[in-house]
Amino acid sequence: MRRIPLKRRPLFSADAIPDDSREILEHFDRVADDVLHLSGKHRVQLGGTIKRLSHELTDRRSARRVGYMNDSGFVSAYINYFMWWNLVRLTRLFAPLPYEAFSLADGDVVLDVGSGPLTVPIALWLARPELRAKKLTVYCMDLSQTALASGEELYLSVAAKTLKAGGSPWNIVRVRGELGTRVKEKAALVTCANVCNELLQASTMPPDFLAKKYSGELLSYIDEEKNDAGILLVEPGDPVSARFVALMREALLRRSFVPLAPCPHAARCPMTGNAKKGGKWCNFAFAADDVPLALQKRSAKAGLLKERAVLSFVLAKKAESAQKSVAEPSGEQPKKRLALRVTSDFIRLPELHKSGYYACSELGLVLAVDKTHVHPQNGELLSVAYPADTDVRDKKSGAILLEI
Repeated sequence: MRRIPLKRRPLFSADAIPDDSREILEHFDRVADDVLHLSGKHRVQLGGTIKRLSHELTDRRSARRVGYMNDSGFVSAYINYFMWWNLVRLTRLFAPLPYEAFSLADGDVVLDVGSGPLTVPIALWLARPELRAKKLTVYCMDLSQTALASGEELYLSVAAKTLKAGGSPWNIVRVRGELGTRVKEKAALVTCANVCNELLQASTMPPDFLAKKYSGELLSYIDEEKNDAGILLVEPGDPVSARFVALMREALLRRSFVPLAPCPHAARCPMTGNAKKGGKWCNFAFAADDVPLALQKRSAKAGLLKERAVLSFVLAKKAESAQKSVAEPSGEQPKKRLALRVTSDFIRLPELHKSGYYACSELGLVLAVDKTHVHPQNGELLSVAYPADTDVRDKKSGAILLEI
């Protein structure tokens, strides 16, 4: 094996989030208090309600009623815990992505499917300050009017704290409905977070069929005249959700939407979660030791402590507008450099007497042997010289062995 010089770019970054947004994230409980006006009794009961909602979302989900988020108590619990965690995850994901990832213009329309209390629009506002000056119309679709109404108030509160003089918030349009519900305008960006896993739970159809169906429904909202139109899908980082994200990626590719992130290529995915082909699944994580202290305390009180925040996602754009710079941090020609997306934590390699990391590339699965102690973070994008020899393989995984 030959050591290959590299360049690097993180996937998650708290440092890339604007200072005013970091302040809001640190004290989001205060923003929620100003909007929700919880009584003393509800404040005392909040920890228990968060725990009950957690059961509804996990081990009791098969018996969960469709309109559970119309319950004002559950909406308050969701905003004070689950939404807060999601804002932490999504802002750290959105902020470091290059400009091309969210290249929206004045007059553009955004559609957020399964918006709940507007988690994704608020995360975009906090993480991407260049979008705050854009005159956007944001359609927020959800079955729960209660969640949408609270979310719009939260968004307006956050926008008021971060707007520059003379600015104005986005035009929020609430749409009561689910994926497939008609929307009046076509969108330049369609987002969908933590929705498909619930749709999978409610269906008996095979995942590949559902990926074809849901990708078609998401694409039906896209403005075909927008050459840089995009779709963002974010799901929990569990094996079932990650497998479905990989199937959605494949379905979008067949419809000429190229993945820009996290994938460093548009070739076949080497980490589909298919148990028959090795079973490795694509998910990314960061340590939760520096999340807001008040959120950590709330997690502890509800008995829901987290050590890591984990997700699976894909961001895709029309093939004719896909920017290689989103996947290639070096800016060099792809045949001179190979982009590697780190897809694991530190791995000990006793047979090689070294350590390393699994990574995704256009060549397939790579096992990057950390010879020079680079210590890349989970999700980090590395750019290395294109290897001349790809025949050396890891015996256990079949991954290409490269030294970094």
